[in-house]
Amino acid sequence: MQPYYRGMARIRLLPPELANKIAAGEVVERPSSVVKELVENALDAGASRIDVALVDAGKTLIRVADDGCGMDAQDLALAFEAHATSKLEHEQDLFNVLTCGFRGEALASIQSVSRASITTRTRAAPAALCLESAGGRAGEIRECAGGFGTVVEVRDLFFNVPARRRWLKGDSTEFSHVVEWLTALAAANPEVGFTLRHGERKALEVPPNQAQPERLSALFADRFTDGMLEAHEHETYARLDAYLSPPTVHRPNSKGLLLFVNRRLVKDRSLVQAALLAYREFLPPGRYPVAVLFVHVPTDSVDVNVHPAKTEVRLLEQNRVFSLIKAALTEKLLRSGVLPSLKPAFAPQARPDSEFEPTHGLFDDEAQARARAAEHRWTEARSVLEAAIGPSVSRLELRPPRVEHDVPRLEPGPQSSAQTDTQHRTPGTEPPPDTGLLHNARGLFQVADTFLVVETPDGMVIIDQHAYHERILYWQLEHRISSQAPERQRLLVPAPLTLSVGARALAAAHRDALREFGFELAESGDGFALTAVPKYSVSGRHGEVVQEILEELAGGGTAATPEALRKSMVEMVACKAAIKAGDTLEPRHILDLLKLGETVPHTFSCPHGRPTTYRLSFHDLEKLFHRR
Repeated sequence: MQPYYRGMARIRLLPPELANKIAAGEVVERPSSVVKELVENALDAGASRIDVALVDAGKTLIRVADDGCGMDAQDLALAFEAHATSKLEHEQDLFNVLTCGFRGEALASIQSVSRASITTRTRAAPAALCLESAGGRAGEIRECAGGFGTVVEVRDLFFNVPARRRWLKGDSTEFSHVVEWLTALAAANPEVGFTLRHGERKALEVPPNQAQPERLSALFADRFTDGMLEAHEHETYARLDAYLSPPTVHRPNSKGLLLFVNRRLVKDRSLVQAALLAYREFLPPGRYPVAVLFVHVPTDSVDVNVHPAKTEVRLLEQNRVFSLIKAALTEKLLRSGVLPSLKPAFAPQARPDSEFEPTHGLFDDEAQARARAAEHRWTEARSVLEAAIGPSVSRLELRPPRVEHDVPRLEPGPQSSAQTDTQHRTPGTEPPPDTGLLHNARGLFQVADTFLVVETPDGMVIIDQHAYHERILYWQLEHRISSQAPERQRLLVPAPLTLSVGARALAAAHRDALREFGFELAESGDGFALTAVPKYSVSGRHGEVVQEILEELAGGGTAATPEALRKSMVEMVACKAAIKAGDTLEPRHILDLLKLGETVPHTFSCPHGRPTTYRLSFHDLEKLFHRR
């Protein structure tokens, strides 16, 4: 076998044909790469309409026609030359790029691995001009028939590089890549009309001069069927225009998240991470948001010359853009007020009456006794509810389960979030749909000491009491503790803490931070004892809760700084101080919990992204039982 390294050889210039083929390997990966480069050229030419036609998913023919400015003979003569461009003139222009393309590599690379032709005509020209090329060898310019603008045809892609052609996938796969790129370009340019034909089939058509939300709805109908949320934020350096599906719409991968910087579709892990962090509390684990983000920054503060395919950029103020995206999306999601709907996944098939099993136990003596006891409790509960909500709620019923503690709370500040939202709400707009559950309630009870069920005029709302309370505490701890310390209660007998060496060191270093959350520690021998706890904590195991928090923080290697400790504490205290599954609640405590929920921006997901609340409509319930 011949060795890989053969020693030093003489240095020589590569033939232009070979150099272009190597460059084509960076720029032209598959038919979609060609479509992207040609459509970007059309956009730079000022086109208002761009038509793309394919045969065999672009392997046999790619045709891109535009109504842009066209080229004269002098420009056309250089069109197929490497590094020939009208988009840069001076070196400093490279750091102030206003166009999609700028390197002058695209056409040279494309024509080196295909049979290409250009037909173009300016508004002032009496006739069109044509230029053909095969495998990198261009012919002579000639006059021909043609309208204003430019038509580029690329035939037999990779005909002279069979090894590259063998790597292409099937037509359906290659066509999907074309659709993905053209859709992205159409999304970023709503003022331009686009069509895409594959053979005789029209796969995409959008008219020119659409508003941005209208264009996105036309292109991504499946992503915005449940509504579109918009977030528009401006600061001195950057502007963000974000279009989001509700948090109830999510995907198993990140393909539904598109990021544009100055209309250029880019892959930037940092900025994508900012969006993912904003959604972290709203989505289940392993799910990704659906969003289209447009970031606009000064052209002289972004370096687009990072990747041959121009899919990566480098920002001068990356951290500012990161913060802008995360803050804007988080705020919008918090105030979306979207309540997930519980849709039955299937309807049971009807069976003959003879196939139904008898329902034993529904009418035995024990069951009747339980029913009579429940009716008595409901009668008592109605007076509690009417006193809290008003006598107009005549059908309101609630099952009062057993309980040994109240629902704790942080006292609201001078003005609750709900009051603030009401004062700043635009006249005529409706409040978020997950508020006012008690106002519209017709029945209310607890199930399995874990779930709360609220009957509404059009269905029912099912609430996970732990996740719901955890969300409330998380928001209160995150947004109110800094301005209003939680009320504490002193323990009659200090509770000694059994801590590891790492947890003791953490407790010693961050006692002030712990006090901020309402937990006071005092030195006790070689360790610490808990002397005061916050009133919002429902657990009777206060010492164990603090021990768990400190051990988890120490074991996870977090909380190296007070800021890191505070962030971890917010999440952990909210979880450990919240009502647990299995805690029974009396009517007044359930009312307190739901009233408390109406003081925070949203309660439909816990800080970990698990859902807290679902709505099941009577319409869907009737379909489940074949009533519809």
